[in-house]
Amino acid sequence: MNILTEIQKHKEEKDYYSAEFRLNQPRVFYQFKIRKSISEPMFAVVKEGSMALETIKEGEIINMRYYYLDKSIPSESKDTRIKYVTKNTNLGFKGHYIVGLDIYSEDELIVA
Repeated sequence: MNILTEIQKHKEEKDYYSAEFRLNQPRVFYQFKIRKSISEPMFAVVKEGSMALETIKEGEIINMRYYYLDKSIPSESKDTRIKYVTKNTNLGFKGHYIVGLDIYSEDELIVA
């Protein structure tokens, strides 16, 4: 089993620039910039009324393709857990929803 520490997880997440996932329609993708804050290491900003909000639900695992700012590094496909979907205006995104993202690994060990 592979145990990811918070430092390893944060390092993995901070290297990505953008990501995309398939909407509920064939060959239609939603691409977004990866954002970070002090309280949230990885999230997306989705405009209110976007078709993307119809596709994602809190707690779901969705396969996303991640891209690096350095285009010479190939993109990676990773299962991603939707931590939350909220209309939080504390981050300054009026008319948008904040979607918390967490790269999911089946190898993660949860210790109680």
